[in-house]
Amino acid sequence: MPTQAAVADAAGVSQQTVSQVLSGTGRISESVRRHVLDVVNRLDYRPNKVALALRNNVHGTIGLIGLGDNNRSFVPNMLMQNLQTSLHRINKHLSLIPVMNDEIKTVKENPAKLGIDGAFLSITKGDVSSMLNIFQSAGIPEIWLNIKMPNNCVYPDDYEGASQVTTFLISQQHTGIGYVGYNRWQDLNSVDWHYSVKDRYMGYKDAMVESGLSPVHLIIGEMTTTSLLEFMRLAQPSPVLLCYELSMALRVLLFARSAGIDVPSRLKIIYFHESPFWDNDLDSLIRCIPVPNDKLAEVAIDMFNSKNGSRTKNARSVAVPYDPYFFKHLLTTRSYIEIMEEKKES
Repeated sequence: MPTQAAVADAAGVSQQTVSQVLSGTGRISESVRRHVLDVVNRLDYRPNKVALALRNNVHGTIGLIGLGDNNRSFVPNMLMQNLQTSLHRINKHLSLIPVMNDEIKTVKENPAKLGIDGAFLSITKGDVSSMLNIFQSAGIPEIWLNIKMPNNCVYPDDYEGASQVTTFLISQQHTGIGYVGYNRWQDLNSVDWHYSVKDRYMGYKDAMVESGLSPVHLIIGEMTTTSLLEFMRLAQPSPVLLCYELSMALRVLLFARSAGIDVPSRLKIIYFHESPFWDNDLDSLIRCIPVPNDKLAEVAIDMFNSKNGSRTKNARSVAVPYDPYFFKHLLTTRSYIEIMEEKKES
């Protein structure tokens, strides 16, 4: 590949003149500019993108950074796909960068070696202060995904989503609503739990109390056929179990079948998940509340654009609302494929 120096020799000008012509800077006469561009085209010169990136500190890449620990770093497929698609619209690419715990010190010493213009960080629980300080100190715009902090975060509004779902169910005359979660609500303030573990339960609980109803918190690890039958007895005439996630809903379904409880005619089972399971037989039994991961990417990139090139290090975090369009289908057995097609048409 011809170099900039080779272009300068062939054109009979200095390398600085060639650089100014290519960058559109400096005071270059029109005749010299055209002559240099003719030589550039004749030699088929192409700028060294790596060198340009190092010189201008612009790489065209945003890093999706997570720890080498699936328990603390998890990015739903839908979110990752939409991040990549949305970045293409602003001529950026997504680079996956897993960081092991013993590599954090190396990143701290020189985060510029990552070769990125900004970072989407996926560290959803635990102490994140070390990674936060690295990017704040380096001046690299960082957006945190699916974690709840006052600044620079984009996350689903799980509290309001659970509250809205519960309120909708109550409006449909379902007053015997229980919640299936991981742990006692008094223990949910620990950083070892993802924020949604607390927020979904508290959204449900507060909505029940505001409606004058008694919340029922069932712990999945303690559930038995007997405890499920006891809930059914107390929750008549229209029992519903709101489950934190899909795996819990599947376990509740197994308990229900073991107890001879017909689902969904006698018991409605509803769960939070990044998207429906896309199995018509299963979807007719248990119903999904889609978490708005499809909207997180758009909001995250808007936040990045507002921070990129500005002097501000912090932007107010954004809680992305759930789509109430799906609420009305929670009590039906309609195919989610049909529901999505209908939603697109509307």
